[in-house]
Amino acid sequence: MDNDIKIVESQKNSFLGYEADSWFERNKEVILNYRGDLDKVIQLIEEYSIDVHGILEIGCSAGYRLNALKQKFPKSEVFGIEPSKRAIEYGKNNFLGVNFINGTADDLSMFENQSLDVVIVGFVFYVIDRNILFKVISEIDRVLKNGGILIIVDFFSEATLKNIYHHIDEFQAFSFKQNYDDIFLASKMYYLLDKSTFSHTTKTFDATSNYYDKYSITLLKKDFYSSYK
Repeated sequence: MDNDIKIVESQKNSFLGYEADSWFERNKEVILNYRGDLDKVIQLIEEYSIDVHGILEIGCSAGYRLNALKQKFPKSEVFGIEPSKRAIEYGKNNFLGVNFINGTADDLSMFENQSLDVVIVGFVFYVIDRNILFKVISEIDRVLKNGGILIIVDFFSEATLKNIYHHIDEFQAFSFKQNYDDIFLASKMYYLLDKSTFSHTTKTFDATSNYYDKYSITLLKKDFYSSYK
């Protein structure tokens, strides 16, 4: 038990020191092949006519989605927080309309309370240290306006799963798969607008039983009083 705790507590710093830049280098081709008109997150923002004056993407990589949002909604102000310095360097050179912050989601102190209309969390929750998970959730809730939209993109899971994070050989790290929208919904201060499930391989809608190759996009609306009768 003690060894497991030490590994988990070191995961944030280990990711910052090693995996953040490595992840960016492994996935650079995503930027080259990215098309904003095919981005399901952007499609949902448009279809629901969401207010997008202030947008934060947590784990924004080089900011390619934020750049597409800025182009589509020129009056919006877009912010990206990202642990990879290489990703941010690339983004600053290529996506000039994006405001980048080098950091992690457990510290959003640069944003005021209820200052953002949309917070996007893409494939981040599953690698967050368990000992700071609620701090991250608290920070997201603090900066999101009442009436704002939280968009979660993460692995779909039919159960809570702890797996070895297989991209790293230098140290042991874990991924934690679960349906993170459940945490927000349990508060009764968020309600579900939309949830769709896709194949991680084909990026198409997926109703199969292959739960190990799925991800979901979930839209939650923050509303302090919607659940109180």
